[in-house]
Amino acid sequence: MNLKDRIKPLVYPILNFIPRRRLKNKQFTIISDNCWAGKVYQELGLPYQTPTIGLFIFSPDYLKLVKNPKYYLKNDNVELQFIKKSRYISDFENKYPLALLDDIEIHFLHYDSEEEALDKWNRRMKRIHWDNLYFKFNDNDNCTYSLMKEFDSLPYKSKVIFSSRNFPDLSSLVHFKSRENEGHVGIDLKIYHRYFNAVTWLNNGGESIN
Repeated sequence: MNLKDRIKPLVYPILNFIPRRRLKNKQFTIISDNCWAGKVYQELGLPYQTPTIGLFIFSPDYLKLVKNPKYYLKNDNVELQFIKKSRYISDFENKYPLALLDDIEIHFLHYDSEEEALDKWNRRMKRIHWDNLYFKFNDNDNCTYSLMKEFDSLPYKSKVIFSSRNFPDLSSLVHFKSRENEGHVGIDLKIYHRYFNAVTWLNNGGESIN
């Protein structure tokens, strides 16, 4: 464990004292397309309650996942199958574990081995709160306006899009104005507090998918 990871447990309780006190809803699952969900659980001092930790999913595949989460995450016949080639990254060189969940490609960016990725994925799958789901979508990794619009139209109230571009017609979109020049929000997790209050979002209640 590096110095940064050792310091986090000491610093987070101080920096996030008020958000942790404000949080009423402590058993929730965030289905995220990148590492953001893990950041939220860490800041709030909670165990990971989602399998979407330390990984990312390209936008077209993420949309398939959230359109039918029960099929992909609650189906005993759908299991991770590790692969060596990506349909999104032509020069993928096995720098991290890569797997298919049926037709969804999952990039386990922050895992050292397939065994570690599989073990943590399976353990966290058992923690999913199907009666309290939240969905977060980013505007990078092959994201398009069309995909964001389709996500925005899904029948979930507990969903949010982080976008560097402002589309007023998308009711779930949060505009990250400071990322306009980059053209996407990216993976910098430090700035989201400027634009979005995760505790308020979580306290408003999630989705029930049984």
